[in-house]
Amino acid sequence: MSTAPQGQRLQGEGLHGEGLHGEGLQPQRREADRALAARDPRIPGLNWVLDDELLSELLGESVRITRTRYKPHSSALVVFRRAGNGAGSYGWASTTAAEHAGKLQRRADSSQQRGGGIRLIRPDQLHPDVAVAAGPIEEDWTLRPNLRWLRDHGLRRLGALPTAGRFLDPPVSVLRYNPERRLVARVSTETGPVVIKTAVQADEAAAGLRLRLQSHGIPVLPELADPECAAHGISASPGWGQGDLGGGDNDPAAYRAGQAVAAIHGMDAGAGADPMADREDLARQLAATRSMITCLLPGLQAPVDVLTGRLLAAVGAAGPQRQQPVLVHGDFSADQVLVDGPAIRIIDFDRVTTSDPARDLGSFAAVEDIADPAGAGPVAGGRKTARLIDGYREAGGHVTQARVDSWAAFRLFLNSVDPFRNRASDWPADTNWHIRRALELIA
Repeated sequence: MSTAPQGQRLQGEGLHGEGLHGEGLQPQRREADRALAARDPRIPGLNWVLDDELLSELLGESVRITRTRYKPHSSALVVFRRAGNGAGSYGWASTTAAEHAGKLQRRADSSQQRGGGIRLIRPDQLHPDVAVAAGPIEEDWTLRPNLRWLRDHGLRRLGALPTAGRFLDPPVSVLRYNPERRLVARVSTETGPVVIKTAVQADEAAAGLRLRLQSHGIPVLPELADPECAAHGISASPGWGQGDLGGGDNDPAAYRAGQAVAAIHGMDAGAGADPMADREDLARQLAATRSMITCLLPGLQAPVDVLTGRLLAAVGAAGPQRQQPVLVHGDFSADQVLVDGPAIRIIDFDRVTTSDPARDLGSFAAVEDIADPAGAGPVAGGRKTARLIDGYREAGGHVTQARVDSWAAFRLFLNSVDPFRNRASDWPADTNWHIRRALELIA
């Protein structure tokens, strides 16, 4: 996992890691990408959307790939960034198995008929099977309907100031773009900046959850989007704070975050607390991660099999060591805690579920280790995790270090795909580190 500069991830779920691994394509990454493409000839355009230089050649401009979503033997979808700032500097490119290239062609044709910006590109006669579709954020195929509604209706409802040119151009600032999933942007209003998230699907339970959190004193941000916005996958909150907890040491804020997590875990989990469903979901996540890692790096199959077995036994099995399920954040880490001095706000409750209470604490610890691999010690996490657990226990939460370590290993394993997805300069080495660290914690 990569970290973004403090303040750039405010309520935006993080950037894609651009600028974090050097401007040029590193030899380790290129060699690994080419080896992967050679193992997956079903997608003849795969290497063209993994290699900055090849994609730049296709597009006729210099771009840098910042995020990849890869479905083995089926498709690859990437985000790229041009020089400059604003949404106009972002775009996406997609390629598929040769037999599905017709779908890309139909999307490009439809876009051209309505004056959109999707185009289908074929390199040359030497590569007749390679087809790559590319377009701007506004022409993201699945996000497009909700982005269009945001442009035509949502921004006005949220009090956004009128802008010249395309509606996602500056002064709008893109915080995160996950193609075919969501876009998070900061916009200006008469009362101050607002962070707007547009997702493909509406989160029907979000409004009720936010009210419940507020009623239990959980420090969260107010929801600014009205029900009509929410029906179009749009949520919004005011810009707040001076960055997030990942930006530096802040013992009081980490302590308060632990207290807030204890309060979340103390809420009534309701009828959703189903231990069997939780275990089945964990097993699915482990199986999916195992499948992807062994596809990306076949040489890791043996340690990955060992790790998967240990994790299933530790966090996926029933037993006396497993605590009664509680409501958990589900994706907790330092960048989900906005800070303003000692004051905090917890954000991004998209993955709320019921599970072992140690899951949130282990998740936080794992991400702290990922942010500073050289500083990883005998137990999961570092200074921030220690302060978080202090606050958690002071507020009545109960957790053992062994459970925190087990859940940290779980998060490390799930995040082991991120170096590839986020285009790390040596993603095989980074993925290897995730696996080794997880095995250390769950030995």
